[in-house]
Amino acid sequence: MQLGECWFDDARGELVNRASGDVWHLPRAELQVLRLLCAAAGKVVSKAELRQGDDEHQPLSDSSVARAVFMLRSFIGPGSELLIETVKGQGYMLRLSPQERRSNLHGPRRFGQRVSLVPVWLLSFAMLLAIAGGVYYAWRVAELAPSAPYRVDTLTQADGQMVRLVLYAHSRSNNTLLVEKAAMIGSVLAECRSSRWRDVYLSLSHDSRVLNLTLRGEYLGQAVVRNLKLSDGREPRDFISAEGLREVDICD
Repeated sequence: MQLGECWFDDARGELVNRASGDVWHLPRAELQVLRLLCAAAGKVVSKAELRQGDDEHQPLSDSSVARAVFMLRSFIGPGSELLIETVKGQGYMLRLSPQERRSNLHGPRRFGQRVSLVPVWLLSFAMLLAIAGGVYYAWRVAELAPSAPYRVDTLTQADGQMVRLVLYAHSRSNNTLLVEKAAMIGSVLAECRSSRWRDVYLSLSHDSRVLNLTLRGEYLGQAVVRNLKLSDGREPRDFISAEGLREVDICD
């Protein structure tokens, strides 16, 4: 099934990002949530349905469902909040675009498949223009926006408040640890009935031993900021658990 820039291979339990070439073999929670959403595309699926267990697995927790949705949105990328929509007080809904519906009717397009009768010279010229434009764009981004975020994700709390998770990284690859920590923090925030935080910024030090966490929001009409530097020299690095986040009053 076509989902944004990704293709969901239900039989293999994989999500393939066609833009980057990344393949994600989905864990149980993510696979279960995505299968149920795909099966009911265009309809609201309640959290109770998404939590359901079977003969081989125990039911998922609310936090596992929230984390699964967060991780799926993170992998799918831009526009995923509209694709997997949060329906306040009810659950989630997979909302496919007309283009995605057409793609799902014909299955995944294979490399080399002929799609038009455009002359070869015109395709070559267009490709050269695209390459030149890409080089120029990359140069401008590096020059004008060296601190552009690696990724921006959005989650919805129980009261309907939106919270942005902004991830900064030193490179565009090998950011698994950063994404995992963001997913854990996002799942805790998603469980909050409400919180003062509207923007959460995360980054790792060059040696990946320090997690920098900055929370920005509003309280009683005043802007508030909270900075946390969490160091961990162990392997694997944990920095802080979900219980630890609750103990530092990340929720109101």
